[in-house]
Amino acid sequence: MWEEGKPPDVVIELLSESTSKNDKTEKKLIYQNQMRVPEYFWFDPFNPEDLAGFHINSGVYEPIAFNSKNQLVSTVLNLTLVRWEGNYRGINTTWLRWANLDGELFPTAQENAEQEKERAEKAESQLRQIAVNLWQNGMSLEQVAQLTGLEVTEIEKWQV
Repeated sequence: MWEEGKPPDVVIELLSESTSKNDKTEKKLIYQNQMRVPEYFWFDPFNPEDLAGFHINSGVYEPIAFNSKNQLVSTVLNLTLVRWEGNYRGINTTWLRWANLDGELFPTAQENAEQEKERAEKAESQLRQIAVNLWQNGMSLEQVAQLTGLEVTEIEKWQV
């Protein structure tokens, strides 16, 4: 708060067996009464059913109801919190993830990298096909290479 000049808009508390009681009572009251954080969520990664959210109404936290898709909606962020079962960094479990209001998950860094790799491979394949088509339709290898930025020897390898 001292660096930003205001409390956070949202707090997500990851519970553990040793801190759960304190997080759900004393810390919740600190976020409500002293910091006045508009939304407070908690999640127990070892007991994924223990997910709850609260928003301030007249100075007091009120529970946020799960929507029809079993998600908690953050009206402050205009996003939803979703329990997602899957593998992340080699660990297969139930994770808490952000999604848009339509339920589309925001990709992890790993998922972004995989999507970028797939896009790059698709673009490379399309460029190869264009190069081969140009060559087969009478353009010289040098012209195709100049136009596509590919090496002549690379294009020659793709000739069917």
